[in-house]
Amino acid sequence: MERERPEYLPPIEPRRWEFPWLAVLAVALVALLAGGVQMLTKTQAAWNERFRTTDTAIAEPATPTQVLADAEREAMLAEIRLKRATAEAAAKSAEHGRRTEKHELRCINGTLFRRIPGGWENLPGESC
Repeated sequence: MERERPEYLPPIEPRRWEFPWLAVLAVALVALLAGGVQMLTKTQAAWNERFRTTDTAIAEPATPTQVLADAEREAMLAEIRLKRATAEAAAKSAEHGRRTEKHELRCINGTLFRRIPGGWENLPGESC
């Protein structure tokens, strides 16, 4: 039983052909997937070539100049470490000296506060 279309409605035009967007989308997705797989395989091959090759070169024994250079380097590093330790100790003592200055510290209800630009800041873990 088919319904009749009322006369006051315009006639239905036949459906015109539309571009197959779904097919284009499917082709694009397949192309992207193929490109991704190709990129993955090239990347894996490059990593395998770089990291899984065996080094056949035999390490040569250190020459006396290399040993001397290493000793000089170690001496220089020891000197740098010593300078760094003294600088850290000086900075720590200077910070401790700043904290002990009375005009910069204030005790309110057992909480120690220090002066900062624009106000006061509490010092956690320290009491007065």
